Amino acid sequence: MKYLGINKKWIVILILPFLLVMCMTIEKISHPDNPQVNSKIEIGVDIKLESDTEDYTELVFGVLAPKSWNVADNAGLTFTSDGYSGGDVTEEEMILMTDSDKEPTTLLNWSQAFQSDPEIGFMGNVGPVEWVVFRSQTKFNIVDDDVVKAKIRIKLRTGSENIKLNMGYVFCGKNNGLADDYYDPNAKSKVITVLGGTNELIDYTSVSLVSTTPGSFAWGDIVAINFETKSGKVETPLHDVERVYLYGKVVYYSGKLDSSVVDIINDKTLMGKVGETTWQKYIYAKDFFQLPEDAVIEQAFFHFTNEDKSVIVKSPTGQDFFLKETCE
Repeated sequence: MKYLGINKKWIVILILPFLLVMCMTIEKISHPDNPQVNSKIEIGVDIKLESDTEDYTELVFGVLAPKSWNVADNAGLTFTSDGYSGGDVTEEEMILMTDSDKEPTTLLNWSQAFQSDPEIGFMGNVGPVEWVVFRSQTKFNIVDDDVVKAKIRIKLRTGSENIKLNMGYVFCGKNNGLADDYYDPNAKSKVITVLGGTNELIDYTSVSLVSTTPGSFAWGDIVAINFETKSGKVETPLHDVERVYLYGKVVYYSGKLDSSVVDIINDKTLMGKVGETTWQKYIYAKDFFQLPEDAVIEQAFFHFTNEDKSVIVKSPTGQDFFLKETCE
């Protein structure tokens, strides 16, 4: 069993050789009590299939995880069955599905098929996650009235960042995929919070108020900081103000570790309104923070305020929003 690398946030999909039946349920999801960054963890998912038809197929099982965890390269999945009339399997290793493996009703690869299904999707996550798909090596010949239980064990390595997200899980049969007669919607999620890193907690379970343009950037680029005064059902105290200003702080290295703060109310920090609820400010970080030419930005933090600073919007944790460059 091999562990996949850690650079992307995803969801893992197993394809087990079971018959997909009309009644398919995820009975239990077991997460570790205190998962830490850069560590190996084990997740357990108990599933149940109650057959009212017959089939000869593998089972597809999906796990939704952060892309930054690079689950396809660092995870190993096994399953153990209980109640299969053809003879149970124990700790059988799952095989990673490739992009050439297609879900039969959509003709999309399995990851895209789960992602695009309105009852599965991204399970309420607002950050970059994706599904990764595995299949069983064994095909199961399921007959009418079979009741089969299975335990899926997922071993993977977490990423380097503090993060909170809805880990998601779903399963179906490989032969007929998401076809109505063979698939009973069963996707479930459970929150996992991974700690032990140096960054402010990244919360994929809450609406995103801050973003950048472009989405992938380095601090050596000219980049726009975008702020939503209202996102979904969340309305910030700055929603109806006439002007919004940007506060910023960077920690940088230039011969030694140092910091620079921009906390002024003038044209330099005044954001432009570019939509009904969207404010934007383009900056070139070294100029904006007046940094030495050889400075390397290690961390950057921002919050937003009105003209007299009587209203300040920070992240849901009460700390400044943390923005991290996504390319170098």
